[in-house]
Amino acid sequence: MTAAEAARRVLGSAPCWVRNLLIFRNRLVPLVGLNATAETRHSDLVSSLPLMHSDNRETVFGYDDRHLLFRLIVDIGEGPADGQIVGMTTLVRRRSLMGWLYLAAAIPFHKAIIPSLLTAVERPG
Repeated sequence: MTAAEAARRVLGSAPCWVRNLLIFRNRLVPLVGLNATAETRHSDLVSSLPLMHSDNRETVFGYDDRHLLFRLIVDIGEGPADGQIVGMTTLVRRRSLMGWLYLAAAIPFHKAIIPSLLTAVERPG
């Protein structure tokens, strides 16, 4: 499995509770000056995240706004096809007090969402 395939599985099949939580987030964050979704001018979008880089081992999505620099990395470790290690990492650089506050509120949700999304990698494509 390539990193791009793993990313499509992970981001393309979020559980209903995750999708509903993101809908709620996208309605709430514009009220405090954060971007609800990525800019639509990007041609390579997966689950509203712009693709920044992709090769067989690593796929990077991300966007920048005045409060946060956000990256989501899906990477594939060495191993046989039935034992590959797939990892997800979120990196956030806070650029303002609002970015700090948003991240403080979002971290508990990310700790629940990321493991839930990774279960999609185990399902047949």
